[in-house]
Amino acid sequence: MSLSKESILSFLLKGYVKTLRVEVEFQSNVEFPAIIAFWHGRMFLLPFVFKNYADRVSVLISRHRDGEIAARVIEKLGFSTVRGSTGKGKGGERAFLKMVELLNSGKSVAITPDGPKGPREVFKAGAAKLSILTGAPIYPVTFSTSKGKKLSSWDRFLIPYPFSKCKVIVGKPIYPEKNENTESFRKRLELALKNLTNRCDREMGWKT
Repeated sequence: MSLSKESILSFLLKGYVKTLRVEVEFQSNVEFPAIIAFWHGRMFLLPFVFKNYADRVSVLISRHRDGEIAARVIEKLGFSTVRGSTGKGKGGERAFLKMVELLNSGKSVAITPDGPKGPREVFKAGAAKLSILTGAPIYPVTFSTSKGKKLSSWDRFLIPYPFSKCKVIVGKPIYPEKNENTESFRKRLELALKNLTNRCDREMGWKT
């Protein structure tokens, strides 16, 4: 019996992650439904951190070519996926409405707010609009590592070296304030996720 590329890749990823010493810090309990937001370059460990909630979380993945393999691997890890983005085009409107439906039904969604192609660590408005519309809080999430490689890609994707120490921080939920506009909320979310990432990097020995 032949195995698919996605099955092999997910198997290798699971084995790779088992070599890491991972500490997870929850700043509060995660209550569902929720919007889980993490930078595109810091997504490496996130499927494994939330694996116990896989049946309750759908991951937004772009319709770009590189998103196809990512979607299949994520599904092999037990998550469902929503294809598209939170912006216009590339199935954006359809994906946005699907996420509204999921959140209103009690399920959660995971989003890279600077994806799929950047700019890096700029929190786009889609996730903020989603929270305002549904009332679901946004949990900023990040990770860093004591030893790893930041790729030269637009997102500076971080890959921890085998047997390195890693830390994941799940931040406190962030809600839109009463009558707060999308841009104000978006800026707060961006600052919160940047600060969380910088703190995590400092604790792992990276200069910020």
